[in-house]
This record gives sequence, structure tokens and C-alpha cells, in this order.
Amino acid sequence: MTTPASPCSSAETDPAASCFFNALLRETDAWRLATTRHGEHIQLPVDAGELHLSLLHRSASNECRFAWPILWHHQGQTRPIDFDQALPRILATPALVGELDAESRATFQARVLESRANTRASLAERDDIAHLQRGPLTFAEAEQGLLVGHAFHPAPKSRAPFSEAEARDFCPEHRARFGLAWWAVAPELAAGDSSRASGAAELARELLPAALAARLPSDFVALPMHPWQAQRLRRRPWVAEQERQGRLQWLGLGEPQWLPTSSHRSLYAPGAPWMVKGSLSARLTNSLRLLSVKEVQRGLNLDAWMRDLEVERRFPGFAVMQEPAWLGWRGDDGEVDPESLVLLRENRLAKAPDSEAVVLATLTQQPLTPGGQTLLAARLRAIAEAWDESPAGVTRRWFAAFCEHVLTPLLGLAVEDGIVLLAHQQNIVVRLDDGWPVGMLYRDCQGSGVSDRFLAQRPALTTPPENHWSPATVRRYFHYYLLINSTFAVTSALAADGLIDEGLLLDDLRAHLAALRERLEGDPDCLDHALNAPRLDAKGNFFCYLSGVNEATLSEPARLYLPLDNPLAATDVASLTRDTGVPA
Repeated sequence: MTTPASPCSSAETDPAASCFFNALLRETDAWRLATTRHGEHIQLPVDAGELHLSLLHRSASNECRFAWPILWHHQGQTRPIDFDQALPRILATPALVGELDAESRATFQARVLESRANTRASLAERDDIAHLQRGPLTFAEAEQGLLVGHAFHPAPKSRAPFSEAEARDFCPEHRARFGLAWWAVAPELAAGDSSRASGAAELARELLPAALAARLPSDFVALPMHPWQAQRLRRRPWVAEQERQGRLQWLGLGEPQWLPTSSHRSLYAPGAPWMVKGSLSARLTNSLRLLSVKEVQRGLNLDAWMRDLEVERRFPGFAVMQEPAWLGWRGDDGEVDPESLVLLRENRLAKAPDSEAVVLATLTQQPLTPGGQTLLAARLRAIAEAWDESPAGVTRRWFAAFCEHVLTPLLGLAVEDGIVLLAHQQNIVVRLDDGWPVGMLYRDCQGSGVSDRFLAQRPALTTPPENHWSPATVRRYFHYYLLINSTFAVTSALAADGLIDEGLLLDDLRAHLAALRERLEGDPDCLDHALNAPRLDAKGNFFCYLSGVNEATLSEPARLYLPLDNPLAATDVASLTRDTGVPA
């Protein structure tokens, strides 16, 4: 819902603070929602006072647009304060964040403030902000235009242990370009596998510059790697010893034609047949970004399983960027070194690098300038003006096309084939034609699993794969990523930018899912859950990050999730945003 003007203003923007507060408010109930003649505001009791956050908009999934500054109420006095002043008060309030020791509090505070400083620095230095908010964007522009990060995370742009100089050399928000690092790996150390007729080493050679290929010893494997990771590994004593013995040989860097995508560790070069995703020994959001053999094997399995599914015929415009090969080296114990792992991902844009293929997170990221709007809203307003139609009508039709080209194939694979793709905003690349959805590319095969439906269709598969998920697991993760993280971000952005009432889009979404329930044949459990469950599970990024755990290695990541009211199950969408005096 949109609130009237307040004493605070939309003439200021602080996207990092928005991400922090959205994450906090989702995961704690120690706050109140109040309505005055100026509109809605959040009352957040803190140590020795109260913080007030004025709202410009609050969505059905509780994503908020805030009007700054923060107001500090203390001993009958009210004054504006900066986020840097509010943060210590929040962290000193056990009712909000629990009991924290001094070290945990200091570490978390430093990371949050670092993320905010990084966001502000990238916004200040970019000379293409107007273009990023207006579009159209190429794939590369969209990947390096995600300047805000996860809308429900306390520190989405924290990037330890990158130094400032390294961040400028290697991070997407700084529009980095660099050459791939290349190793020559002796046969006794080389590891890899492929699901294609050609082996992993042969496929990787397609990327090796001729000048470096001339230096590759016979029978050695050429291993590409992110240059930051290569620098880090060369400082390890074991690697230095292998170089001394000649079992690892440093070939050098290729031409600076590779750019980091929004995930930092996936690299893209326009025109290259493969993208390269590698381990990165850095903590980004909740995880240390290291690949594992289990994860890269998922890519090979998915590539093999999907060959006979006729996906392009069933779901025109949809494709998976398959990951059919991986490489690395083995340590003295014979085990694959996870820090050396890389995989090859299909570059589905190799022949059309300038087409409008935009990662969803960039389309929906919060406005980058005071009084601005999302890229998605800007594209739709331009379309409405060009077509001489109402913004609301164009928005509703655009969302219908989004549902057909994004939700239909992902739900179709889950229902009919038992293949579950965890499509969060950074895994969904929307193919646009003059801003209109015409297809989708899914990436990141590590985020794939299979359900009981998959096993039932493959009786010859005697041993279930390691990523066989129970119905409860599918309900938790699939719906969080596809609905809460991705689809509700779209409905929230469109409503917050004043294009349409969110309730209309949620009605249309429910109708689309109900139609799929009739249209698709197979296991409808995921559709039934989306339509009827009173609550869905949402990931708790705030307390995960505060605790310092590595999400990627948790034995039971389900403990990070918390219940969220399901907007699709509400009989009256307006009831989700009414003023009850408690969190909606």
C-alpha cells in the first residue's frame, strides 16, 4: 500500500539502509506499525528510546520503501539521525537482535557499515545511473548494474576479504574487466568431468588464448580460473611446491575481455562459447563462495536429464544455461581441492551479446536516485507512452507475459518432470523484446534438485541422487526462491512505483497458478501449496549473517527459514496491509 506524504522525504535515498531494515523487520516482531495523518510508520523500540521509520510503500510480502531520515524519539524529544547512529542502538537492544557479545556486535556492525559504504561509493562513481534506471540494458550492463543487492539482507554489498583496490579490479559494480588466469595441470593432479561427448579439458581449451596454448605442455590440462582466486592460491605453500616441481605451471593471464557478473564469481566474455564459474575464497552475503564436487556434479546430471524433455518445444523462449563440465586439481590425498574448482556454463547469448537479457534483480532493485523508480517501472512507463495506453493496463499485461515465460516453465518442470530449479532473482535472466518478456534463461545448476515425481519416472535409477528432495523440502525452498524472492519482488516494485495496485497483480498471479493446476499433468503439490498454504517459508538472512555461519555448509539450512503470511492464500489481499498495530 502507498502512504501519503510525511515529514520525511523521498528526496533522500539510502538503499543499503532499506535492505538492512527490510531484513530486520521480516525476522523480528519487536516493532509496531502505526498510522497518522502523515501515513504509515514503523515504531522500533531500541535501547533508551524509539526509532521511527516513515513508509512510502509496504507490499503484501512486507517489502518496504522508506522515507528518510530516521527519526529518534528520546525523552520527549524527536530529531533526525543517520543510519550510522541508529545501528549501534539497534545492536544494543536484545529484544531486536538477542544478546550479543562485544566481538560479534563489532564484527556485524563493521560489515553492515562496510556494505553501506560500498553501495554509496559505487553509486557515486557510476556515470551511467540514468541509463541503468531507464534501459534498455544488455546482459553485461544488467549484470554490472546491480548496485544495491539483496533487498532483504543486512549487508548485501559486504565483500570480505577484498581490499578496496581488489574490489575495483574484480567487482561487478566497478565495471571490472580482466583476463582469465590459466594454469597447466599435470595429468596426475588434474581432475574433471563432462556430460558431453567432448571431455572437460577439451571444452576448456575452447577458451584458451593461442599465445598461452603454445606454452601448454603436452598431456597437461589447461585450467581457467578467476585471477583473484589464482593470486590467492599461488600464496599457498602446497601450490608453490607444485609449481617448483613443475606439476602446476603458471601460464598467465589472457586478454582483459572477461567481466564478473552479479554473483562476482561467474565470469562472462561476449562471444565466448562458455561462461566460467569458479570457487572464490570470499564471503559474499551469507556464504563462503567455494564450489564442491557434489555441486558441480549436479550440473552434469541436469544436463543429461534434460536432453529428452523437449523443453524448448514445451516452453518456448525458456532455456537452462547448462553446466556440462568442471575442472580442478587434486591434493596429495587424492581429493579434489575445492578452492581450485571451476565449471563451464553455456553462454546462450554468444551470438546476441547486445540483446536485452536482464537479470531480474537489476530490473527490480530499489531506485538508485532520490525520487527515482525501478528499471522495470521505467521500461513499462516508456512502453505505455509509446503505445498510448494506461500504465496500469500495460503493467497487467506485462506481468501476465512474465508469468507465462518465467513461472510456467519452472512450475512445469517441477510438476511434470520432477526437476526443481531454485530460481531466485539472480538466477533468472529475463529475455525482453523492447522491454516485453519473451523468454527466460535459468542459470546456476547447483541450485537444482529432484522430487519424488522425478524418481517415479525413472524406475531404472536404483539410487536416488544426492539432491533428491522430500515434498517438505521442495515446498520450503522452491516457493521461497520463485515466489517470495522473485515474483513478489516484481509485484512489490510495480506497486511501489505507482503503476498498479498490488492486489490486482496478486489476483492475476493466483489465477495463473490455478490455470496451471488444471493445465499441467503430474504432481501438483507445489501449486497446491502456493495457492492454499496460509504461510510460506522465507529465508532469514539477517540472523544468518549476524550469527556468522556459512550457509553453504550448513547440514540443516532449514533452520534459517521462518514463516511468512502467504499473500496468495488471503481471501482479502487488503487485509495483509491494514493497520493492526502489530507487524502484518
